[in-house]
Amino acid sequence: MRHVDLIVTDPDAIDADYYKELRQHLTDDEIVELGNFLLFNLGYHTFFGTLKFYPMFSPDGRLVSQEESQRLYGASPESLQAQAAE
Repeated sequence: MRHVDLIVTDPDAIDADYYKELRQHLTDDEIVELGNFLLFNLGYHTFFGTLKFYPMFSPDGRLVSQEESQRLYGASPESLQAQAAE
């Protein structure tokens, strides 16, 4: 989780020493795979935010239409990242 937090909030903090520590847990291939996954998802959610794309699921996990999702999440959907950090 620390890696995700740093990628999002402080990418300049990721230096050679950080990668040395990360290599104690992951191979270079796994680090690249993790980075690709994180950046794809960050870009994906940023892009869909510009389209006013609403979450496909309600807070209780039901699959919902865009119209119902808009009613649930309001006129301007916000990232759920803040909720995940709590």
